[in-house]
Amino acid sequence: MEKSKDLRQQWVFREPGEKWLNECVHPKEKNKGISLMIWGCFWGKKKGPLLLITQGNTTKTRRTRLLRRHLIRVIHQMLACGIHDFHFRQDNAPVNKAYSVMDWLEANNIDVLEHPPYSPDLNPIEHVWVELEKRLHQQYPRIGDPVGRKQAVKKRLVQVLPLVWETIPEEFFEKLWKSMPNKVAAV
Repeated sequence: MEKSKDLRQQWVFREPGEKWLNECVHPKEKNKGISLMIWGCFWGKKKGPLLLITQGNTTKTRRTRLLRRHLIRVIHQMLACGIHDFHFRQDNAPVNKAYSVMDWLEANNIDVLEHPPYSPDLNPIEHVWVELEKRLHQQYPRIGDPVGRKQAVKKRLVQVLPLVWETIPEEFFEKLWKSMPNKVAAV
């Protein structure tokens, strides 16, 4: 038997016939949690910035502005390191696939690697988000305590997530990009 790495997961041991007893059921509340939109990137074993989007929803205009301000800087760093052959990868969220976003990427000669929807294993950044959350709960186990409602927790997340991002070692990112040829071949 192995418990999940999610430190917040609760296990309930019960006898046969107790499956639906109130004390054995812990319903999961939907849309009651705290959410914070983040954007980050990496290349090889190098981390790019971790951006916390605290104002409103991500729109195609905001996405293009984010890419112009931050992705271009990352690309310049890559070029300075001698990396000239690269592909940008993003998920298939509607905001990422908007014509204006895709037109901007094309106009800036940024090759976007397509991958099928619902295939998180093929997008290595998804594994980074899992690692970031794991480290967040290890380093700040009481981060979600209601010390001032959702806004206070969200404000605290804005403070600590960049610190947690910095604790992810280069070896983690290197392992991810080195695993990609095998993952692609398996698909």
